[in-house]
Amino acid sequence: MSGDLLIANAGAIATMDAAQRVVRGGWIRCRAGKIEKIGTGSPPADGARVIDARGGVVLPGLVNTHHHMYQNLARAYTPIASLPLLPWLAGLTPLWRDFKAEDLHVASVVAMAELMLTGCTTTADHHYVFPPDCGDLIGAQFAAADELGLRFHASRGCMDTASDLIPEWAVQSLDVILADMERLASRHHDPAPGSMRRLALAPCAMTSASTELFVQSAKLARARGLHLHTHCAETVAENELTVRQRGVRPVQWLESQGWAGDDVWLAHGIHFDDAEVSHLGRHRMGIAHCPCSNMRLGSGICRVGDLQRAGARVGLGVDGSASNDSGHMLNEARQALLLARVARGAGAMTPMQALQLATRGGADVLGRPTEIGSIEMGKCADLAIFPASDLFSSGAENLVDSLVLCFPRQVDTLIVDGVVRVSEGSIRGLDLPALLSRHAKIARRITEGGAD
Repeated sequence: MSGDLLIANAGAIATMDAAQRVVRGGWIRCRAGKIEKIGTGSPPADGARVIDARGGVVLPGLVNTHHHMYQNLARAYTPIASLPLLPWLAGLTPLWRDFKAEDLHVASVVAMAELMLTGCTTTADHHYVFPPDCGDLIGAQFAAADELGLRFHASRGCMDTASDLIPEWAVQSLDVILADMERLASRHHDPAPGSMRRLALAPCAMTSASTELFVQSAKLARARGLHLHTHCAETVAENELTVRQRGVRPVQWLESQGWAGDDVWLAHGIHFDDAEVSHLGRHRMGIAHCPCSNMRLGSGICRVGDLQRAGARVGLGVDGSASNDSGHMLNEARQALLLARVARGAGAMTPMQALQLATRGGADVLGRPTEIGSIEMGKCADLAIFPASDLFSSGAENLVDSLVLCFPRQVDTLIVDGVVRVSEGSIRGLDLPALLSRHAKIARRITEGGAD
């Protein structure tokens, strides 16, 4: 249960509100899972449990808008380590032929723990591989999030079109997919403000899902009040393949199938032309910018500034852990900053703008701008407290900027919905060595065929 908390002795509170206000030497009072008050000077002495920030930096909990958690079972996998997206996908997919719900549960706990220790309080995941007899994969992910106390948006991915890249065993029929979407929506989706569980419908890509799957997913999502998610414009080759298969570019095709609106967010969004950028902005669509993955696969650089100026909503995603290969949210913000400057000069993005992508931007993308993403009265008490400095940031003049200008650090304390989930750098109630031992055994079974 959420209790009354007082975060005291903060060196800096980066509120990430519309004015990007930073409160120096402040405190935050939380009650019943919500932020009640932010102040400076002497904090109230009213019996709330005190969390000593010890001069550290307090951020709103970071928001991850795109991931493939199952892929952390194939990190640094040599056969695909230096391949671009489509050959990389062809080499990765065969590993999951015997993948089960219990495997995804372990992978999800590892991925969520990794995210939490780097400041994340809300994450989405896009799982789209459902082998025969795999069990309740998405249910396993919701269970993992419940165990750790993480705010979770499950994107029920799907593929119904086999190809040279996608084998027959990896696809499902349209009827099976839609029935499972209905089941998951009824069992897990909670639309209430501040909820810990949300569901989105997410055909994997235009190259692996039929027109009817996109159409029916959109109809079901609108009927149920769910968001829509898919990959789009990640590489030039993917765009060209879509044109060959669909006759038009991806954004135009998506619009023709009902995929335009502020309830739609797209992963990667690198190779948009000017007209597509304007279209995305006009419809207030969301983009999950995944800088580490985009660099790892050599895919290109997202036009973050252009998209924002057009009116699109942009957040960050760590993407799959076989194309990053780690899920460090603060590092993702750092890489977003550096990549923007590589592309467009030192003034292309400020440290505060990078942190905004990781917080308020992600909340906007997931459709939760009034609940999470900034430290403001009435919003969810999702807070990440980072140490003021470490070996790699000692001597920093600006505490907030140092979070992305210096080597990214881990959190000291993480609070989700008013509950302390990470304390002194450790996740409460999690036997991390035992978890990693189990995870390593499953990874060996998958990548080497060894016995679990």
